[in-house]
Amino acid sequence: MGAAGAGTEETAGERGRLINVAYRLLGSLAEAEDAVQEAFARWYALPRSRRDEIVSPGAWLTTVTGRICLDVLGSARVRRERYVGAWLPDPLPDPVERGGGRGSDLADRMVLDESVT
Repeated sequence: MGAAGAGTEETAGERGRLINVAYRLLGSLAEAEDAVQEAFARWYALPRSRRDEIVSPGAWLTTVTGRICLDVLGSARVRRERYVGAWLPDPLPDPVERGGGRGSDLADRMVLDESVT
């Protein structure tokens, strides 16, 4: 069956990881979400036959997201908006607040902590 049947299923679970990658590159959650949205727009703009040829949709999306982030960092807008003071990163949404509360699974928390480091 190859990538044809798994393409949509594989890309559906990539969003969180891609936002993490983009956030690490850009330092802004809003810009990271925009970069990931652009990567998905490019993915779905590909003809179905071209998407079926891609063996690893997650790797393709990661590469495209990284390139979009590099384009944003090199843009004239970013150079004009360069902040000269102390840089404070945007806070990431706390996964504990999104669901589970204090009783959430310890293993999930450990996986999250490892992915951040």
